[in-house]
Amino acid sequence: ILIFAIIAVFLIFRLKNILGTKTGFEDSNLNKEKTDGNLTNVVSIDTKKTTQNVGNIEKQTLKIKKIDKSFDHNQFLEGSQTFFKMVLEGFVGGNLDKVKEFIKPSVLKNFNLVIKERNKENETLIINLKAINKTEILSSEISKTALRISVIFESFQIKALKDKDNNLIDGDLNKEILVKDIWVFERKINNLNPNWTLIETKNI
Repeated sequence: ILIFAIIAVFLIFRLKNILGTKTGFEDSNLNKEKTDGNLTNVVSIDTKKTTQNVGNIEKQTLKIKKIDKSFDHNQFLEGSQTFFKMVLEGFVGGNLDKVKEFIKPSVLKNFNLVIKERNKENETLIINLKAINKTEILSSEISKTALRISVIFESFQIKALKDKDNNLIDGDLNKEILVKDIWVFERKINNLNPNWTLIETKNI
């Protein structure tokens, strides 16, 4: 929570330059489109199941607070969204030094491998982050040694990939798509360090 608060203050001005500018993650969903108001990967919501899920999350949150009394649901989500933008910006810029301390080494390695390959091919990935539609806790786990929280980020983006000659090789600069990312954060229970670490990412 502490690191998220620090990051939020540090980025309060920087984030104004993130939204609406070209940023991006390189993944397999460049061709998922939003056309004529119909999103290609929107899933219908079951109200009953959603209500049950909210109740379960509240119970899980209470369990986390019993272990980490400083945990605040809203602050955690605000911080994780800020961190999401920060990682996004660093990935596109090809430099994750500002956030590497809070990313699991194996995850950081994967990010850097993609950056290295992109630079090798002189490719340019473009993502115009139009809006973050939802940031929500999906689930949480409590083990003997750690707390884990899975967060879903739903954002509207314009994504494209260009080659070294500035030719478009994937995506579409004129169409928004809905991108869904799930990130898993972890904090060691007996560690005095209050920071959460990004240990897993996936796109759905």
